[in-house]
Amino acid sequence: MSESIASTGPLPAWARELFSPYTLLFSDQFTRDAVLSRMSPQVVGILARGPVLIDAEMMRAAPNLRVIGRAGVGYDTVDVAEACRRGVPVVYTPGAMARAVAEHTLSLLLAAAKNLPHWRRVLLEGEWRDRYRRRNLDLQGATVGIVGYGRIGRQVRKLLVPFDCRVLVNGPNLAPGEMKDHGVEAVPLLELLGRSDIVTLHPPLNRETRGLINSENIGSFKQGSILVNLGRGALIESHDLLYRALETGRLQAVALDVFLDEPPDRSHPLFHHPGAVLTPHVGSATWGAQRGVLETVAGDMMAVLEGRRPTEDNLVNP
Repeated sequence: MSESIASTGPLPAWARELFSPYTLLFSDQFTRDAVLSRMSPQVVGILARGPVLIDAEMMRAAPNLRVIGRAGVGYDTVDVAEACRRGVPVVYTPGAMARAVAEHTLSLLLAAAKNLPHWRRVLLEGEWRDRYRRRNLDLQGATVGIVGYGRIGRQVRKLLVPFDCRVLVNGPNLAPGEMKDHGVEAVPLLELLGRSDIVTLHPPLNRETRGLINSENIGSFKQGSILVNLGRGALIESHDLLYRALETGRLQAVALDVFLDEPPDRSHPLFHHPGAVLTPHVGSATWGAQRGVLETVAGDMMAVLEGRRPTEDNLVNP
């Protein structure tokens, strides 16, 4: 049997040619057990798509594994420490989808600030006079807090420029000169929460950021503010936390494209709250972003398999 690459998620037909001459392995169902059943000594690469965890057990089942490619901006589904122990490079695509995710961030941000789900219900239910009782948020003059000022956070800031917002940022290794050039102010997290009308989350998920928004700091949010999350669902402690914040008015709205479990439990009251603006993890689901992601990850995986070095910025464990 020829050497092969196993994918943990679906691939469009055009993308399969990117991995030639290797055989691509798929399962009818992209569950952990289905993917694990396809592992063998012939598997030299794993293309990580979706939530399937690439851990020590998965790597042991592919003893000749030479590269793991994560098609996305986050690599929390890959046990990087185990890959390092085995000498397996992990590549990902941090820049390929940044613009698409930033655009979706702005879409959800605007939908929440302008109460679009509410106004649609009002129109369809014939409550025309409600337009005299409720007001939307002006972005001009509002303060937007960006938590995680990497590639996506910077793109969000660029898209906000025409709205004349004040922008606060929080994250590690922020150079003062760069902040001045970008016209933003770097502040501690609690200060950002307390001053921002809108907070949008874009840090990577790791031990430091898991549960970043939690029961200890939810009270620091400005009363009636908006929380947007296109990072990872686990950046927020729980759905219960968000629901309580909406019920008390601490948060006016939450706009989410990511959830603690995916697909999420839609019976949770958060999913039926009028202040929740929700989409099913589609921030990067654009034609351009998906092509860029797959071309990038395939190029770097093939480089490793052919004995060349992948793009430095896309290498998780150099």
